[in-house]
Amino acid sequence: MENVQQFIDRIKADSYMQHYLSAECDFDLEDDKQLEDDLYYLLEGGKCRFKLTPLGCDGSGGVYVLADDGRVGYIDSEGSAGFAAMSVRDFFAVLLCCGYLSDWADASQDGCFDSLQGFMEQLEDKISPSEDYKKRIAEFCCDCGLETDPEAIYEMFKKGVFSQPPLEIKAIDDDYEDYDPLFKIG
Repeated sequence: MENVQQFIDRIKADSYMQHYLSAECDFDLEDDKQLEDDLYYLLEGGKCRFKLTPLGCDGSGGVYVLADDGRVGYIDSEGSAGFAAMSVRDFFAVLLCCGYLSDWADASQDGCFDSLQGFMEQLEDKISPSEDYKKRIAEFCCDCGLETDPEAIYEMFKKGVFSQPPLEIKAIDDDYEDYDPLFKIG
């Protein structure tokens, strides 16, 4: 499964996955018009080299976006943006394994992408879902062909975060500032 709409439809059909993604990953599905409005608001006064399509949103005004080159990123409401995955498939694998991207953005300052060990330590600090959710997540991942091995997830996540060119939003108006990189790397 690689089609964005197939992932969205699969999530919408499973109330447990919708709840888990919302509560534990801060990923919510909204109607297309709402997502487009949210993205428009975030990009007001700025420009981006990519054509962006909103995929979902978080609970504080951020938007998950699909770039025209297939990468998936996140634009928060606090002035940060960055890519997290090379594809929609990688994005959902990373999100389901790692949870809140904003937590990982914070952890990137401490080097969570510098080594597998650092990544695994950060992953261990994440609250583990209940056995019922673990089972449902495993079924969802299997049905959708998503990676579940933490070492492979680390490589996928790191590849997305370090990918070039970065997701940058540059101010085109004196009333605005350039967005900061979401993940602090290097």
